[in-house]
Formats: sequence, structure tokens, C-alpha cells
Amino acid sequence: MLLFLCSASKCVDWEEKIVIYKEEKLNICISFCERYFSFNDAYPLLYKARVKVLNDYILDKITKGELEDKKFEIQIYCDLWRTWPERETFLNLTQGKNGYFVSTSRFLSLQEFKTIVDNFANPDWKPFLKPERKNYIQLDYLEILEKKVDDFFKQNTQNETIIYQPFLVWEKDGVSLEYSGDSLRYLFNNIPFQFSASQSLPVKIQDRYLFFQQDSIFVVQDMEIIKSVGVNPRFQKFHKIEVFMKWVNIFDTGHSNSCIYSYSYDKNKFYVKCTE
Repeated sequence: MLLFLCSASKCVDWEEKIVIYKEEKLNICISFCERYFSFNDAYPLLYKARVKVLNDYILDKITKGELEDKKFEIQIYCDLWRTWPERETFLNLTQGKNGYFVSTSRFLSLQEFKTIVDNFANPDWKPFLKPERKNYIQLDYLEILEKKVDDFFKQNTQNETIIYQPFLVWEKDGVSLEYSGDSLRYLFNNIPFQFSASQSLPVKIQDRYLFFQQDSIFVVQDMEIIKSVGVNPRFQKFHKIEVFMKWVNIFDTGHSNSCIYSYSYDKNKFYVKCTE
């Protein structure tokens, strides 16, 4: 049985962030290893939205008598104490009189979460556990683990999706993030905007906004891009963003070096300084 103890995984020198979301019939603990997963501020918001939708789905199943009236306790591990490709892909599904228990190293989509809930609702439900390591050599064992998890979702996923109304998960200074179709999209004054929620959340300097993407930073004014700067592809995330009256400083981090991107409002210009 999985106890809901949100403990840190073994990320070695990777930066780690633990996020916990609690709903009426669902607790979830997610351990992110930030650099490996190109972690960004929006990513936990995606899971916060998924948890909200999934909780409503579970409540509906309980109301219909398809599930017992007990909580789901889900823990997602960022298990990077093994170096790739030796990282385990695992999924454990058990239950007790007080809850349904899930532990996995896979970062699940809404449809995969639904598949797990539907599996517990199956009258012929049986525990799903990763096989024991004995009798397997290391690489064979890792391949067997991954195939077992893949087969579970292939065999149990149904075509039906969870129906829900899109809703906002974040809003600030006229910019918001809407959860729709199991993804996040930006709205600018309630109008869909072109950028993806793939990096740090946007910031405002006077009447301009800075949007952060995987390979660029964009300056937007009156719904138009007025400036941009490329981001070194060796860097994987923005570490810190400082906003002042006429400047924005963006600190980017890499494995052994870093860059500072400074944006001048008066000159509408970026200045970049990198250390090797």
C-alpha cells in the first residue's frame, strides 16, 4: 500500500520542485527534476488543472456507484538517481479500505489519469505492480518495465475523453492561462495569443509584456511583437526574472555556464552577457 508521503526523489545535482495538490477525492504529489524536464512556471498549473477535472470525474464515478467513496492518493516521482537510459518507468496500482493508491515515474496526461481511474472502477480489478528485479539483467528489466506500462495504457485506454468546460488557471495584468483540450493556452485581454506556455510566465513592464519561449524572448505592446532576442539552446530554463521601472533582467542557467538578458524599456533593446 502506498502511503501519501510526498518525499523528495533522488535528483542528484538536478534542481527539484515538489508540488502537492489536494481536492475532495484526490491528492497528488509531483516531484519535478527541473532541468531534465525543462521545468517552467506553467507546468505545475497544467497539473493543477488536470487534478481539478479528474476530481470531478472521480466524484461522478462515486455518485454512479462505479467507485467506492474513498480518495485517490497519487505520487509521481522524478526518479533520476539512475542515469539515462537506466531510469525506471514504472506504475503501481493498489487499494485499501481507505483509498486508491497510485505511484508512477510517468508524467501522465489527463487521458492516462482517466485510464487509471477507469481501471479501478473495473469489477474485475486486480493490483498492477512492477515485476521484481530478480531473474532479470538490468537492461532487460528496464525494457520489461517500460513495455508493461505501455501495454497497460494501450489495453485499458478507452476512446471516450473527459468532457469539461475550459477554465482559467492563472491571470495577471490582462494575461491569462486557459486550460482547454488538456493543454494551456495564453489569452491576452481574453483573446487567444500565439505563444505556448512552454517557459516562464510572462511579466509586464509599464505597457509592454515579455513572453518567454523555448528559444526566444518576445516583447509585446498593443498585441504586436516589437522586439525579440534568441536564447542560447544550451540553456534550458530561466532561473530568475527581475522587473524594474525601465529594465527587466532575466537570468538563464545552463550546466556550467549562464547568461543574463537585460531588456531596456527606453531603448527597446536587449543586452546579453554570458559566462562560459
